[in-house]
Amino acid sequence: MKKLALIVCALMLISMVACTNDDGNLDNNGNNGNNVGDEIEDDIDDALDDNNNGANADNGDVADEQTLTGSAQGYGGEVTVTVKVNGDDIVSVEAVGEDETQGVGSLAIEELPDKIEEADSTEVDGISGATKTSDAIKQAVDKALEGNEQPKD
Repeated sequence: MKKLALIVCALMLISMVACTNDDGNLDNNGNNGNNVGDEIEDDIDDALDDNNNGANADNGDVADEQTLTGSAQGYGGEVTVTVKVNGDDIVSVEAVGEDETQGVGSLAIEELPDKIEEADSTEVDGISGATKTSDAIKQAVDKALEGNEQPKD
């Protein structure tokens, strides 16, 4: 019985050693071959670079970004927009019109800014059924952009 227990223990020990991926050798720096910490650090650096954030990021474009505001009369009241631009590029548009009709004008508030951003222009189709709110958003963006026009030499 002792021989059987000894054989089972020996087989378990062999299988445990065979399942590890560390050969037990030291690398040139005196570390064992496990470089998981280095791999994680590389992955973090890559992720930061991919997101254009962090120490290795090229954030030169952000310095040129400007935030502009404009407003115009909508169907229910004043519609205000915040426009972020980088040169002639419209980076983002946010519209607020709390008094616009829910389900109609509110659709224009939600959808039209993305269309303007994608087109880099207010020359886009308005939202069907929300013509007055759509026109107000476009006018407000145009007013905001007028303040950004640079004199041409």
